[in-house]
Amino acid sequence: MKTMILTASTGGGHNRASNALKSYINTHDPESDVRIIDAIEECSSVLNFTVVKGYKALVTLTPSLFGKIYKNSDKKSPLSDTVTFLYQQCAKRLKPVIDEYMPDVIVSCHPFAGAILGYMKEQFGYTMPLISIVTDFLPHRTYIANGINAYVTASAQAKEILSTEYEIESDRIFDYGHPIFDRFYEGNGRTREEVLNELGFDPDKRTVLIMAGSFGVTDILEIYENLLTIDADYQIIVITGRNQKLYDAFDKLLHDEDEIVTDEEPEFLSWIGEDSVLRYMYDQSEQVIDILTRTFRHKIENRKPTKLFFFIDNVDDYMHASDLIVTKPGGLTTSESIAAALPMVVFKAYPGQEEQNAALLVENNIGVIMESSETAAQTVGDLLKSDTKLDEMRESCRRFVHKDSCRRIYELAKNLVENKE
Repeated sequence: MKTMILTASTGGGHNRASNALKSYINTHDPESDVRIIDAIEECSSVLNFTVVKGYKALVTLTPSLFGKIYKNSDKKSPLSDTVTFLYQQCAKRLKPVIDEYMPDVIVSCHPFAGAILGYMKEQFGYTMPLISIVTDFLPHRTYIANGINAYVTASAQAKEILSTEYEIESDRIFDYGHPIFDRFYEGNGRTREEVLNELGFDPDKRTVLIMAGSFGVTDILEIYENLLTIDADYQIIVITGRNQKLYDAFDKLLHDEDEIVTDEEPEFLSWIGEDSVLRYMYDQSEQVIDILTRTFRHKIENRKPTKLFFFIDNVDDYMHASDLIVTKPGGLTTSESIAAALPMVVFKAYPGQEEQNAALLVENNIGVIMESSETAAQTVGDLLKSDTKLDEMRESCRRFVHKDSCRRIYELAKNLVENKE
């Protein structure tokens, strides 16, 4: 069976979901043919740059504006009509790709991609089944399109909203969870003892994992310094992802080097003038970073054992080795944490889907919200000192988790193809 998986690079979760599903299919059905397509990049490299960079700029620089756009685009409006126009233009570029490969089934891991293909099925008469995976924990109107045969959700609430608010037939909604690599599920992969011993850590100590790649340098240094004031014996793992500036600043901080702040500037600064308000805000934040790191150096007695990593492909090892995770509540990171039965402390959720994800975590006793970097010690400390609370949150993860998500999604795809024939 030929499977096309559509994704887009507005956040890493869509690509991780796509790669997890492809890996499962290749492993369990080696005669299959799977192809991942970045739908927006395929439409136009200029559009992809605008959408991806624009998304990052909106959520980091003007999160409240992003929240308003997210909310307004969840209802019929001139904004949604504009989005439809973009679908039409993208369809012209994607048609040759579809025609050349002619998949038996298409799985979309991004709302725009799914909507574009739904439009294409109507316009060009494509008959292959189309599955749309809702990659957050609650749906949004951008996921809804004619031509979609099945929706896959990661929460009962999402299934209910699709049925009641968006009037999707219940027999087209499947609460199978996000596609994640099997190694994230509790009990799979390496043991806690093996991983912590390899790091030179004590397996009997509490371990806090900080997924810091989406945080600003100022945020993570404030959080880290605040965590060091917790009166508890524990150890810390920090993963910065591909955030080179954050890694460099943190590495120098841990090693007491004189120069903490790197000279590298964010890419968006090259788009603006020297007199811009954004330039001023950035320069001021650099001064805050320097003050924070100098303050930290005078508190050596507070330090905790800490391991720092850049981008790695074995995040699952450190999830299984940890007692809780401090992270932003992106859809896939949240699903991976839940699969690992790892209690979550979520910080700085963007208005829109991340705020919705965070609220769902609290409602289901899977996570707690860190209101600010200054409250890190209180929020994390309360959990580290309560075996009962952590155990309850782990049990909540086990009740909420969707087991075998990739297997169930692929079986759904095969069933849709068979029934079509």
